[in-house]
Amino acid sequence: MELKLILLLDLIYIYIDISKTESNNSVSTTTTETPIQNPYEPKDRIVNPHNFSYLLNPGYTVCNTSSSSSSSSVYILVYVHSGPTNYQRRIVIRETWATQTLFPELRLVFMIGKTLDKTIMKAIEYENEIYQDIVQEDFIDAYKNLTYKGIMALKWVSIYCSQAKYILKVDDDIVTNTFTLTKHLKFLDKLDPNRQQTLLCLVWHAMIVMRDSKSKWYLSKEEFPLEKFPPYCSGSAYIFTGDMAAKMYNASLYVPFFWVDDYYITGAVASAANVTYTQFGSLYTISEQVAHTRFLSSKSFYTIMFGHFPGSMNHMREIWRRILIREKFKYPTIVKSHSFSWDETIHPQSNNLL
Repeated sequence: MELKLILLLDLIYIYIDISKTESNNSVSTTTTETPIQNPYEPKDRIVNPHNFSYLLNPGYTVCNTSSSSSSSSVYILVYVHSGPTNYQRRIVIRETWATQTLFPELRLVFMIGKTLDKTIMKAIEYENEIYQDIVQEDFIDAYKNLTYKGIMALKWVSIYCSQAKYILKVDDDIVTNTFTLTKHLKFLDKLDPNRQQTLLCLVWHAMIVMRDSKSKWYLSKEEFPLEKFPPYCSGSAYIFTGDMAAKMYNASLYVPFFWVDDYYITGAVASAANVTYTQFGSLYTISEQVAHTRFLSSKSFYTIMFGHFPGSMNHMREIWRRILIREKFKYPTIVKSHSFSWDETIHPQSNNLL
């Protein structure tokens, strides 16, 4: 039954990719508030209520919070910002660096908004029947609604996986060396076992606000009066301690809506929640070409944790194979049991579709 559903999903998403209409691509407006003028204005009342409803919600099953067994231990919860049609990217993540069979203390969920295309919505339902790892709310999934997606994630984590020690947010075009990530966090735990209120990321300082009206990142002075942003994180990947999910969600209710999600979530909201920033920048590579080179180089392999691969899912699989090859000497039993089975068994046709 599961295999039939997977193959059906493949066919649906191929159909969607071929028959996508111009009208479906043009949905890009926000569904409630428009960007406000001053994200710093102090408020003593709720100004940004997150009044959306779940369309899909795996609830407590992801983190096993209703269970008293040892399997309920969650060291890292990964939530991925994903687009409705990015099915193949979600498959790659599930079967490579975020697989629970390889990392039993890790849990994975995908954050998705809705689309007006009923075929895509039905495909997402089928996908969730198989994996039970999709959180979807009823706002339109669009670039200027990414802030809603970020708030949705904070709210969901604070309710359904509040016991996680660390939360990792990534985009669906990121490859993570989960071995390095886990080892690094365990090392930090030795230095401070009770670490809280911490955000670990590539911290941007004094980033210039884009005033070019032709840019997708354009902000008018009415939207954002300052010429430089206060500190915030690269949105490609960031980690925060488990206690911050509820604090940041609660803070978001009182920080006026702002459509630049990276700054809003990791800057304005995080600051309002009194977060402490920890620079993680040396472990990031934003350029796909440079990330590919660093992951494949024996000299730089252990200095990269996150790589950005927007262009090729084959590259994402290739990088993960290389990671497993290098790590099998440290974790021979675990890596051997995982093998490279994702291509040959579940998705023998995947490489031809990517």
